[in-house]
Amino acid sequence: MELQMSVESKVKNNDIKTMIGFLLIFYFVWTIKELWLIDYIYSFSNNISSLLEALVKGLIWIVPTWLYIKYYLHTNPFEYLRVNVNVKIGLFWGVVLSLLIGLYFAFETYIINQQSFQFSLSIDDYLNGFLMAGIAEEIVFRGLILQEINKKMAFWKANIITGLLFLVIHYPVWIYNEIFFHFGTHVYVFILGLLFGFVYKKTGSLWSVIIFHALHNFFVTII
Repeated sequence: MELQMSVESKVKNNDIKTMIGFLLIFYFVWTIKELWLIDYIYSFSNNISSLLEALVKGLIWIVPTWLYIKYYLHTNPFEYLRVNVNVKIGLFWGVVLSLLIGLYFAFETYIINQQSFQFSLSIDDYLNGFLMAGIAEEIVFRGLILQEINKKMAFWKANIITGLLFLVIHYPVWIYNEIFFHFGTHVYVFILGLLFGFVYKKTGSLWSVIIFHALHNFFVTII
């Protein structure tokens, strides 16, 4: 019994070390991309730079996560990420929650601020601001990180840690754009991360947060 507990403890510690190593490399590579590589990416034409940005994000976010799940966790990535389970529920709640937050932003924009939505958006907004943000960020944070941390501790603790990690991943681009000291944004993104985690837990489908995240970004952009 003691031997079995010792083996399980060693495996659990190795899992934690591996995940920490994965995250350190991920954050380091993404920081380099956001602070230094970004200028090179956007030195091309708008269409080329948008496609290149999407490609780079996919290579840094999605591919390593997919390989980690498949070859380290020895699990089918589709099943682990919950993209092929509760699909209808995920799509339903993703759309419903997006409509609700859209109504909130519409009320704030048209009624309170007496302004209107600005629908003149670039291909970069659509491809990277909405689509890739929703897919890549949810695959990494809710699909992988939240689930892995939740194996070690209660969901509410795992969700808080994931929310903080989700907040920190925004720091490089905020530093680059010189908006790091807008502290209200820190609180907003952290709470948003908690909400995404809660929705993912309740629906059991990654589609709910992919859609919710993407359309949230859409409404924020057109304000």
